[in-house]
Amino acid sequence: MIDLCVINYNTRPLLQRFLNHLHSDYQEDVWNLYIADNGSSDDSREWLSKNYSRYNISNFIANENIGYSAAANSLAAMGSSDVIAILNADVWMRTIDVSDMQDFFNDNMDVHISGPKQRDEDGYITHAGIVGSNIKPEMRGWKKHDPGDNMYRDVVDCVTVSGSAYFIRRNVWDSMTNNSEYQKIVPGAIGAFLPTPHYYEETWCSYFARHLGYNIRYNGNVSIGHSWHKSSPIGGHADRNFPISQKLFRDACDYFNIERD
Repeated sequence: MIDLCVINYNTRPLLQRFLNHLHSDYQEDVWNLYIADNGSSDDSREWLSKNYSRYNISNFIANENIGYSAAANSLAAMGSSDVIAILNADVWMRTIDVSDMQDFFNDNMDVHISGPKQRDEDGYITHAGIVGSNIKPEMRGWKKHDPGDNMYRDVVDCVTVSGSAYFIRRNVWDSMTNNSEYQKIVPGAIGAFLPTPHYYEETWCSYFARHLGYNIRYNGNVSIGHSWHKSSPIGGHADRNFPISQKLFRDACDYFNIERD
């Protein structure tokens, strides 16, 4: 099974879309579902409370706006499945997509982190793997129009994958979380996402994982939806704190002598 960890902030319609798609082909014993709401001021919390049982939610936590990373780490700590998926509320996928990602991990034991292909509502690619190098990462296929969903249906090694749908083996997550040197820079860490206000948390996770010898591979055989930048508004709280997140990321990389931009 896969533990789906979904973070929501003022995007109840998108969260509802995610849940409806996930349940459109519902099967038992494919996923566990954990949701964190980060201080929404819309009707997200009330709606979740009313629909908790309908959507087979394993646990729901109502936070202040503690940041994407902190919420993701808290949700991941609740589960025990072999694979963790950290997801924006602005993605959508079916249960078969989750199952196919599980099969990918089962069939490729040398893969430790992965992410599926992603397209927006109009068929423009929002993720097809991030390649290149730590110093110069390159987003393949960014905003290319792919209405037939035919492009980038490959499997390639990457420097990282998109944080909007980030799949990682739990034993790798735990190994990085409990790394003694990491615990020195993040005392009491409960998860492998760097505690930034937003941005760079999953980039750090990928760079640190590769530094420790783990492999990251894009899986274009699975394609899901993603409404780019709808989980956090352009120019909003996350964007305003970008310099803080970037500095935390760069400082962590420098501590471990990991190349970065």
